[in-house]
Amino acid sequence: MQHLKLEQLFKGSNSKLFVVTLLCFTCLFSTRLNAQSYTSNFTDPTGNFSATSPSGASCVAPTLNDAANVADADLNNYLSISGLINSPLTCTDALYSIRSKLNFPNGTTFAPVGYAAGFRVQFSSVLSLSLLQSNITLRTYLAGVPRETVNGATILNLSLLSGGAIVPLYFNATQTFDEVELIINSAVLPLNVGVDYRVYSAFGSIDVLPVSFGNVIAKIQSGNLSVDWNTQSEDNNDKFIVQASSNGKTWTDLGTVVSKAANGKSSVDLKYNFTTPWTGTLMAGFGLLGLLLMPAFRNRWLKAAMVLVVVAMFAACAKEKDGIGNLERESAGTNTVYVRVAQVDKDGKTSYSQIVVAKR
Repeated sequence: MQHLKLEQLFKGSNSKLFVVTLLCFTCLFSTRLNAQSYTSNFTDPTGNFSATSPSGASCVAPTLNDAANVADADLNNYLSISGLINSPLTCTDALYSIRSKLNFPNGTTFAPVGYAAGFRVQFSSVLSLSLLQSNITLRTYLAGVPRETVNGATILNLSLLSGGAIVPLYFNATQTFDEVELIINSAVLPLNVGVDYRVYSAFGSIDVLPVSFGNVIAKIQSGNLSVDWNTQSEDNNDKFIVQASSNGKTWTDLGTVVSKAANGKSSVDLKYNFTTPWTGTLMAGFGLLGLLLMPAFRNRWLKAAMVLVVVAMFAACAKEKDGIGNLERESAGTNTVYVRVAQVDKDGKTSYSQIVVAKR
C-alpha cells in the first residue's frame, strides 16, 4: 500500500518535477566566457627562457643578473641589468637579449592575432625618447620561428619609462605567437650613471593592463576561498572582480574589491584580499526531494521542516543563479578551482590577471 502511495505521488508530481528541473538547468548554465591573458609565469622556468649580454674582448657592459626570474612563477621577481659605465662601450655584440615563452593553460598553444605582445619593465634612468626608439626592439616567435620584429614608435609606452614606474612595453601583434623577445642595445645606457634596468615578465594579452599585477595567490581552507594579490602600479583603476572557474574557460564572478589607489592611480605596491565561503551545495537536491514528498507527510511538524528544506533549496538555487553554487559542485568533482582577478577601469574596460589554481 505504501509503495502504491509513493507511485501515485510521483505520477502526480510530473509538472512539479519539470518546473524544478528546468529551474536547476537554468542555474546550471548561468556562466560567461571571457578573453584570456598569458604571462611567462612557469613553476619551473628551465627551458622557457634565454638571456644574453653584450660581448667582446674589451666589452665591460653592466651585468645581466637573475635571468630565470623573467620566467618563474613569482611575478614580483625580475631580471636586472645593473652597473656603471664610465666610458663608451666597445663591444663586438652590443645587444642584451631577453626571451621568454608564455605559459598557456588548458591546451591553448598560442596567443591570437590582435593580442598585445611585450614585457613589463622598469628603467632607473633613460636618455632621450628618440634614443629609446632606435635601440629597443620587440620580437615574437611561434614554435621557435620568428614572427614579427618591431621597434621605434611601433612599441607603445616607451615614453613612460622616464617616470621610473613598471611599464608594459608592447605592440599589437598581427600574427599568432607563443614567445616574446626584448632586445636592448647597450647604446641606450647612460654614461657615469648607475644603471638598474629591470625586466619582470613577458605577456600576451587581449588588452594591456592599466594595472600592473604582482602575484595572485588563492587558497581553499577552513571552508573559505581566500584570494590575495598585489599591484605594482595602477592607472585609472576603479575596482577588481574576483572570478573562479572549474575548467579555466568559463568564469563566474565571486565578488568585488574597490581599488585602494587614490583616484585610481598609484605607483607603489598595494595589497588586496578577498575571502568568500566555499562549500558544496547539496541543498537543491534535498529541496527537490522535499517538494515531491511533501504531500506524503501528514504530521504538521514534518511538513514545517520540509518547508524549511524547500526554502533552503530556493536559496541555494538563487546562489547558483550567480554561478557560485554550480561552480562549487563542478570544482568538487575535479578537485581544481581556477582563479583570476578582473580589473575594471573607470571607463568600464576590463582586463585580467594571470590564472592560478587554488591550493587546498
